[in-house]
Amino acid sequence: MTFTRDIGAARITQLTELARWPFPVGGLFPSAAEGAERTATTLPSRFVDPATGELILAIHMYVIEIGDTTIVVDTGNGNHKQRPNLLPHHMFDTDWESRFAATGVSPADVDLVVSTHLHPDHCGWNTRLVDGEWVPTFGRATYLFGADELAALRSLVSSPSDDPVASDLVRMYHDSVRPVLDHATWSSVEDGHLLAGSGTTSVVLRSARGHTAGHQIVEVRTPDGGAILSGDVIHHPLQFCCTHLIQGGDADPLEARRTRDALLERCAREGLLLMPAHFPVDEPVIVTVDDAGRAQAPTLFDRT
Repeated sequence: MTFTRDIGAARITQLTELARWPFPVGGLFPSAAEGAERTATTLPSRFVDPATGELILAIHMYVIEIGDTTIVVDTGNGNHKQRPNLLPHHMFDTDWESRFAATGVSPADVDLVVSTHLHPDHCGWNTRLVDGEWVPTFGRATYLFGADELAALRSLVSSPSDDPVASDLVRMYHDSVRPVLDHATWSSVEDGHLLAGSGTTSVVLRSARGHTAGHQIVEVRTPDGGAILSGDVIHHPLQFCCTHLIQGGDADPLEARRTRDALLERCAREGLLLMPAHFPVDEPVIVTVDDAGRAQAPTLFDRT
């Protein structure tokens, strides 16, 4: 599952680590009412398993090539990562490295690695296991972390907690973030940081808080529009039908919804393509608004 799309001077390739990642509706959206579960059953089969009712997600990352700069946005879950309390993330063993090679880009070609946020399925391939040690996967790259996001994770690590999810986030820090801080070039960045540009095309980090304290998105902009790599601002197409749904990992559910609503409205108003991290699709998402002003993605739902 992949696509390549040219946006101005930038070429964006979606790279899929895992094409089918199922979750019960109530597991992904713990506050989902019965109505949301009924709505889920009306979605095309590529978004919901008709036999189990589980929602189907995927794990994508994106490679942006612009001018002389190659950028990887989010690095997926990674292999061999111990996540005993976050079992959907536990001990992957995928062929991601060969899939990455098939893009025509090698890890040594990558200049920048960006994490929209520091959850296990967005920074796992920051490192790989070599002779029992976690080493940076992209040895020549500069890794960029949102300043608030990195600070929040470091605070969690420095304050021991009995919470099982927090303990897995601490594991994530030690196997996927700390080796980068210790052995790679890295920087913490703020809202508006310019990643790269060529001609009238720019690639910029923008704050999109709510899912985490320092969540960011990546905008690829041209005078005629562009694309947004949205990280976890939105998780599943069900959120177009049920905009109120709160994802279980949202740190600030109200802010997450405001951010999601604003982002989708911007995509529709400005003609920006949406490139999500977890939709099981192999094309960018075109967002429109209906007569009531609600964000819609009609091209998602006209295929089974």
